[in-house]
Amino acid sequence: MSEVVLNAIVKRYEHMVAVDHVSLSIGQGELVALLGPSGCGKTTTLRMVGGFVPVTEGRITVGGRDVTHLPPHKRNMGFGFQNYALFPHMTVAQNVAFGLEMRKLSKADIAAKVRIALDRVRLGHLAERLPKQLSGGQQQRVALARALVIEPDVLLLDEPLSNLDAQLRQEMKLEIRQIQQSLGITTIFVTHDQDEALSVADRVVVMRAGRIEQEGTPDEVFATPRSHFVAEFMGVTNLLAGRPEAGGFRLASGEVVPVRVADNGGEQALAVRPERIALAPGEGGEGGLAGRIELATYRGLVIDYQVRAPSGLTLTARCPSPAAGGPRQLSAGDMVRVSWRPEAAVLVPL
Repeated sequence: MSEVVLNAIVKRYEHMVAVDHVSLSIGQGELVALLGPSGCGKTTTLRMVGGFVPVTEGRITVGGRDVTHLPPHKRNMGFGFQNYALFPHMTVAQNVAFGLEMRKLSKADIAAKVRIALDRVRLGHLAERLPKQLSGGQQQRVALARALVIEPDVLLLDEPLSNLDAQLRQEMKLEIRQIQQSLGITTIFVTHDQDEALSVADRVVVMRAGRIEQEGTPDEVFATPRSHFVAEFMGVTNLLAGRPEAGGFRLASGEVVPVRVADNGGEQALAVRPERIALAPGEGGEGGLAGRIELATYRGLVIDYQVRAPSGLTLTARCPSPAAGGPRQLSAGDMVRVSWRPEAAVLVPL
């Protein structure tokens, strides 16, 4: 078993705390994404798990074995670096073989394992090329093969897709997920990109200022953020200050809007994703808020509308475009009614 358990780990640099009592359990075969902005502690946490950064306090176990103070080469972990870290003077095959050579396997065993690893990432035909002769996506696959060829208990990936263009990122994240699932390898994946985290992970851990802000399935973190920070970081552009009251939520601007769960918990923010907001042309009708479109931004399959209510409140709605079977595009200056289903709104602390 390769369950990874972080027990209140801390990393302190003189007067600065980079990781602050993080506790987390990662199950056998699970892929957990550490997500957050630069400086939140996610990479430092990953490097402590890998043994590249010493732990100031706390404990790390893998499969019940305490690895807190073991050097990296005694932890049996594969590590994928952000910049690939390939040796430029070595061929693809030699790069992949490096870790096996350090373990002093026989030449025959090394050759067999390298061939299997390169076939797994579909690069067997490029075994004799140098890294400079490869595309970015191919280099990333070499780095992945090198991490996997040692048959690690745990795979650690630090921003593995950040140096690739959009098309390659899409391809590689699917490849990483497929390979990880086929091998059943316990994996920690660090990223600052919400889409990457949501699309590859079994569980997402959002970090802020060295601490875990929220963890859960991709759907839980995306649909039900539990803090203002998580809501904002996960792309909720409509965060409306106000106070719950009987029958709804009274915004600071004075309007009362629907919410599924209302209490008298004082001032809070109402989080509504742009995709959950509906627009109806015209000022008539009951329910919702009247507003005027200030800006319409065409994005292919969707159109982002910025709508301003008479009170000055501004909302963003993301609606299907005509190309996706949606209604005709509205224009700046059009009057609309803005509405959403009560269950689409989530209350979060200010």
